[in-house]
Amino acid sequence: MAPLAISMCLNVIFQNLSLTYSSITFYQIARILFTPMVALINFLFYQKSIPRNASYTLLPMCLGVFIISYYEPKSTAHPEAEQTSMLSVVLALTSVFIGSVYTVWIASYQRKYEMNGFQLLFNQAPIGGVMLMVLIPWTDRLPSIQTAPANKWLLILLSGGLAALINLSQFFIIAGAGAVSSTVVGHVKTCLIVALGWVVSKRPVTDRSAFGVILAIASIIV
Repeated sequence: MAPLAISMCLNVIFQNLSLTYSSITFYQIARILFTPMVALINFLFYQKSIPRNASYTLLPMCLGVFIISYYEPKSTAHPEAEQTSMLSVVLALTSVFIGSVYTVWIASYQRKYEMNGFQLLFNQAPIGGVMLMVLIPWTDRLPSIQTAPANKWLLILLSGGLAALINLSQFFIIAGAGAVSSTVVGHVKTCLIVALGWVVSKRPVTDRSAFGVILAIASIIV
């Protein structure tokens, strides 16, 4: 279980680093690459393939993410807007790779040990939790209890609860539909987050970036 727990910890760390240094739009669009990456890992290491028609939709998906990855760092944004740099591109792609490995390993461990989602999560979560508790003091700074508003702590608790539900649902979706299908289900929220991200981040949307977003999202729908 240690490799699965380590990949879970790295997945959490790089997701947060990617979101810290990226715009909301770019962060969410980059995560669309989960689907082709999981399909590639399954094909190379587990000899599992997807239908040919489904594989054709992965090409515009990758092209759309490439376009927005190239033009987002070059766009001129509002001074108060979130910026997307080359560092954020590297962190996002690293996060996608680690998250894809974690997704594939969940399916692999379920088959190997003949476990359902609850059983696998029950064995993996404590190990991953201890690892994160050791890493947190070295990678983050805890807020002051006296100065942090009460609503911030409530939001942290709510975020943790929702993250736990998402993690649990991932195990069941992978068990029932497979690793590739689980990534497609996760993209349902992409359309809403991209639209809200443009509104909230105060970023001017360039034509090329908009085309990349539309191309990537259209490949999900197809």
